[in-house]
Amino acid sequence: MCVDYEFAKFSFGKLETGYQYRFLDHEGDFDYTRRNNNTGVFDPVPEFTSDIDLKRTLHSGYVNLSGKKEKWEYAAGVRLEKMDRELTIQGDNQLIPDVIPFDYLQLFPSASVQYSMENKTKLKAAYSRRVQRTTTFKMNPFREREHSETLEQGDKNLKPEFVDLLEIGISKRYKKGNSVYATAYYRNVKNLVNRVNKVFNDSILDRIYSNVGRGKSFGLELGAQLKPTEKWSNFIGFNIYNLDIDGNFVYKENGTIFSEKINNNATQYSVNLNSTYQFNTSTSLQFTLNYLSERVTAQGKDSRFYSPNLTFQKTFLDNRLTATIQWQNIDLGFLNTNEQRITTSKQGSFFTTTNYVYEVDMVMLNLSYNFNSNKNKSKFIKSEFGAKEF
Repeated sequence: MCVDYEFAKFSFGKLETGYQYRFLDHEGDFDYTRRNNNTGVFDPVPEFTSDIDLKRTLHSGYVNLSGKKEKWEYAAGVRLEKMDRELTIQGDNQLIPDVIPFDYLQLFPSASVQYSMENKTKLKAAYSRRVQRTTTFKMNPFREREHSETLEQGDKNLKPEFVDLLEIGISKRYKKGNSVYATAYYRNVKNLVNRVNKVFNDSILDRIYSNVGRGKSFGLELGAQLKPTEKWSNFIGFNIYNLDIDGNFVYKENGTIFSEKINNNATQYSVNLNSTYQFNTSTSLQFTLNYLSERVTAQGKDSRFYSPNLTFQKTFLDNRLTATIQWQNIDLGFLNTNEQRITTSKQGSFFTTTNYVYEVDMVMLNLSYNFNSNKNKSKFIKSEFGAKEF
């Protein structure tokens, strides 16, 4: 439920306020059984069988102010959010379920200012604080078998990530739709969630999603919109940043609490490319490429990962019928598309590396027909808890 109100414009700008209520209830019954070869009956496996119920209530109110004066544009706002979370878990051998509550009352401010220069150049600075809430999957503390060498589980006490982001940028527009931009940023993540491992037995590891401390990033993002011809449009974005993970992995085993120091640092980058050729108003061809460099994790690293795709689209019947042919994860037998090696280690304890190879060279045909050509006129506020979640 969301209620918004926009005041009449004042001399200093436009004032908006609102309130939102959200309630989430996730229930899951996880039944793991193993066939008894003597009886033919599938018997429960207690260490993997569980019931879980996650309830989360959110109350949030916000105030936003935005305005423009001469060459300056500015906006500032604050959101007050109250969250109450209750996780109920019960194993197969438990008579009484465990109930783990968690709540917070937090302010999430944001502010931005932009200055427009004469030559279509804009300077901008912004700050925002956001929250990345935990998923039910990452909070289930009961193990599940990921594959023959890895068990996977969550953390019942997992805290949400709180993210502070500071940005300073410049952008410039040219003729014929061409533009470039550059943004320097600092990102600080409290309660960083990362996957960590510990030994389960001689040949199997426990993969756990847990809070491992802080993650700090200093980076530079560059991008350009290039339009060589009226029908051909290209976008390329490049992001390079230094990530530092610093904290501790705390876990309990056989009644004893262990703490493992986490400290990992690396410079990494990503590239996004989108090239579209518009043959006419109803026919287009698009190529996309997403590339991630090798990245560090709390206990190791993930190898590079990339995925090129090609899409041909044609519309008919006044844009109501759309035919799309997609060539996904182009590999051609000599690339390493859609493939990633994940490596984790702990000195004197374990070393594991797994190369995940997914499907490549998939060709898909999609036909869709739109019976109602009316556009969706729903309006939601442009904020973390509005537009991005509806």
